[in-house]
Amino acid sequence: LFTKEFYGSCCKALREEGILVNQHECPYYESYAMSMKRAHKRIREFFPITRVYQAHIPTYPSGHWLFGFASKKKDPIKDLDESAWNKLGLKTKYYNTDLHKGCFAIPTYVKELLDAADKE
Repeated sequence: LFTKEFYGSCCKALREEGILVNQHECPYYESYAMSMKRAHKRIREFFPITRVYQAHIPTYPSGHWLFGFASKKKDPIKDLDESAWNKLGLKTKYYNTDLHKGCFAIPTYVKELLDAADKE
């Protein structure tokens, strides 16, 4: 699932409004960090909008996990319509628009890993 061909096929299959979300692994362990860098680099070859976000999942190694977001058109931060979400009146125990924005704020060491992937 981390091959260039796979991401190319995903890009072809998605409509203009579509998004791709993938597991970007854990940044703590070197082998996982290398997988994350490769996936990020390959996704950027096909999609003009790419972001990385994080979540804490206690059952995964280290509990800190990254995910990739890719799109031809939609930006998960710039295109977030907070008022539309809030008008829905949905009560959730976890999700809110502040968390949505916050999960895209990644630690410096992760930014550095991603920047290094772009330069390879």
